[in-house]
Amino acid sequence: MRIAGTRVLQVEIIQIGAVAVTDGIVSEDFFSEYVRPRYYTELKGRIKKLTGITKNDLKNAHDLTVVLKSFRKWLEKFGKDVIIVTWGPDDIPTLVKQCEFYERDTGWLPEWFNLQPLMTRQYGIDRAQITLQSAVEITGVQQELDYHSAINDAYYTALVLTKINDIPSEIELQKKIDYVHSNPFLSLRQTSEGTVKTARMNAVPRLSELNRYICPVCGKPATLKSRLIWLSPMNYMAVVHCNKHSVKVTVRFEKKADGEYRWIKKYTLSEEKDEELYSSLIKEKYPALQEKSNKKIPAVKTGRKRIKVKTERKNINNG
Repeated sequence: MRIAGTRVLQVEIIQIGAVAVTDGIVSEDFFSEYVRPRYYTELKGRIKKLTGITKNDLKNAHDLTVVLKSFRKWLEKFGKDVIIVTWGPDDIPTLVKQCEFYERDTGWLPEWFNLQPLMTRQYGIDRAQITLQSAVEITGVQQELDYHSAINDAYYTALVLTKINDIPSEIELQKKIDYVHSNPFLSLRQTSEGTVKTARMNAVPRLSELNRYICPVCGKPATLKSRLIWLSPMNYMAVVHCNKHSVKVTVRFEKKADGEYRWIKKYTLSEEKDEELYSSLIKEKYPALQEKSNKKIPAVKTGRKRIKVKTERKNINNG
């Protein structure tokens, strides 16, 4: 461990790799440079075997300051709207911490996001994190290169990115999710709307978007185990569940001039009082359903999700 004042250097980056993706197409424009470490100069056998990097590769490499100038110049040619996409939560924070140790500015770094939770959400994977190789296999990307090289992993991440739909919306949803997980006293709200010909829920077609429920936290399908409960004219509520979260749903109808009805459906993480209200209304209005299910609605579960251009780095235990 290296310490300079209050700054601590626990790892050193030894390679930076990036591949450009423009309009959903992986280009042949890439950045790849080794970084000569200042302090942890000995490569352990495990790192050599994992990354394929040797001492000779680093011997003639530039230090991080010089490599970052080249990397910044490479990024700037894509304009101001460039976004860095990573696989996993660690690479950019690691880069920032190392720059802070060397007292180097990082304000030029573009916005970045971790592709991992977006991919697992769209492909219905319950695990919070999976390996890049697993993502490549699941999305059907052709495997041509070895893993654990910064440039190779950046290439694979770029290919997986092209398999994700509606990236802007997914990024915005993930920002909300990350914000809620870092602020546990806030609730996440999400709204959808549409049009139907009736304001009676029992007459709405089963395949209508109104009868589909999505968890606002993880974006996965949620299940309505009973039914929406009438609260007041053209207002309904229920509590739905995905595998991890309990969500309060409210539906409000508004009659349009053409005689159809606009519906507005809102999701929020449910509280204990919401679940108690829903259970009591089910018992009051539909006692037969209550007796048939007689199942306790699970409590809300919340968890922190971690929010990697791909870098290779050495841990203090490795050098």
